[in-house]
Amino acid sequence: MLLSMSDNIEGYKIVEYKKIVFGSATSGEGIGYRQSAIEKMWQNAENVNANAVIDLRVNIYPINDTLQEATAYGNAVVALPLEGYIATEGTSTAARKVDIHAFIPKTSVGKSEIATVQEANGYKFVACPRCGTKYKTDVDENGEVRIKGFEDVDDDEEGLQIYCLRCGTKFTVPGTK
Repeated sequence: MLLSMSDNIEGYKIVEYKKIVFGSATSGEGIGYRQSAIEKMWQNAENVNANAVIDLRVNIYPINDTLQEATAYGNAVVALPLEGYIATEGTSTAARKVDIHAFIPKTSVGKSEIATVQEANGYKFVACPRCGTKYKTDVDENGEVRIKGFEDVDDDEEGLQIYCLRCGTKFTVPGTK
């Protein structure tokens, strides 16, 4: 299965558009809930005989203080390799793991932008400086601001940097050491 956050796949021609497919999972399912949402979407694409999903998006929504929901969606399509390109052989969904970070465009190079902090309904969120996607924050036992399920992506830069799941922008979460 091929995944793309854009409306095409380099080296492939889209020959049939099937339908929009979805997958969702909650953080209660474990630390890999975003990956699980993508795999469920992936399975739904395979069920309609698609071999690719384009315009992939993953949104994270807070459900309550402790739970978040990840929803993955995109257009299921049939894509054929162009002449001169080698098609990648597929494997069964159960035999593979999807690394969500492999599908996020790394648009920021060098020092990351600083996110803004917003409050709504008693919760604190950081918002991506480029697209405004909000991520619910928590404060850990050391007093550092964290986002559940996200790890620091840049050890060389001070603070917690993450990649936005919607637009791929690398940004720093305010209030982190």
